Amino acid sequence: MLIFKRHSRWGVLKLQITTKLGQEIISRIEEYIEVDINIMDLNGKIVASTDKNRIDSIHSGAIKVIETGNPLILNEKNVLDYKGAKQGANLPIMHQSKIEGVVGVSGNPEEILPMTGLIRASVEIVLAQMHVQEQAYYQERQWNFWLQQLLHPSGLNKEKLEEEAVYSLHIQTNAFWTVMILYGENVQDFLQVIRREISTRKINTLFTLPFSGNEVIIAIPSEVKDLEPLVKALMRVTQDNISIGIGEDEFGIAGIRKSYKQAKQAVIFEKEIGKVSYSKAWRIERLAAAIHGDEYNSICLPYEKLLKELGDIYIKTVDTYLSMNFSIKKTANILHIHRNTLLYRLDQIKERVGLDPRSFHDAFILKVIRSKQI
Repeated sequence: MLIFKRHSRWGVLKLQITTKLGQEIISRIEEYIEVDINIMDLNGKIVASTDKNRIDSIHSGAIKVIETGNPLILNEKNVLDYKGAKQGANLPIMHQSKIEGVVGVSGNPEEILPMTGLIRASVEIVLAQMHVQEQAYYQERQWNFWLQQLLHPSGLNKEKLEEEAVYSLHIQTNAFWTVMILYGENVQDFLQVIRREISTRKINTLFTLPFSGNEVIIAIPSEVKDLEPLVKALMRVTQDNISIGIGEDEFGIAGIRKSYKQAKQAVIFEKEIGKVSYSKAWRIERLAAAIHGDEYNSICLPYEKLLKELGDIYIKTVDTYLSMNFSIKKTANILHIHRNTLLYRLDQIKERVGLDPRSFHDAFILKVIRSKQI
């Protein structure tokens, strides 16, 4: 295990060699090499060893290595000068040009020095790999915290988020962005596959992040005009078990928040899993959703109640007629009814609800009512 200490608000990660990490490395190495191995931290303490009795003791030879930065070879002539040490080779463990500890191997120095070098290299490789993994994890946490603040229901602190974007995340947000939401119960299980698909297509997204348990949010530069190839690929890799909502091009941090809300509305309006929904296709529905409750109740609620009393057949007739742009022929074909039956239903809606679907003014009110109920 590595410990990374934070030294600022977002943090500078400082690596430390711990007992758990050292013992894990030693347990793997000792399967193949029959020598005594010690790993010491920056205090010269033996944190891991093939000889369990030496753990937690101070190795003065390691302290010398840490002080000088140079290897220390202990033989019959000088070993007694270093308390807690045995004959062997002690080499500094380096990570990013800094000493992070010491690895020591006991035995005849001439025989074990090459082996000690290989062991040190193994330790340094493990440290480098784990550091990269931990950095990636920590960076992901920074991103997730930033996104939570950006999309917080209470609003956003634009200046603060812009500052953190520049100085902590090292990004520039002063551009136009289109937000895409992948929504589904298990969508976050596909996060790495989604990122790989985006990377393969060389799309430089601002971020691709999980959010609120059942969303993956992608901020795409507005220069990417054709999203269909990406959408089809994402549907394929997620096995069509998600819905995709796409907002409109918006500018900067506030625009990302706005485009996200648009994309989320598009998902809600579409409802059906496995569909792609563009916010720009739902502008009347968005308008209806923005109408204040008091205004809606004053104008539309009486009509809504009367339409509901007519039943589902008439509601479906209204929805289909409006979606077909007032075309009697197309509406009748889709509903599989005779033209006269459709005209009768429209007359009934006009008479019993008080709104004529064939009138633009009344049709708009009907559209607002139906949009509000989505």
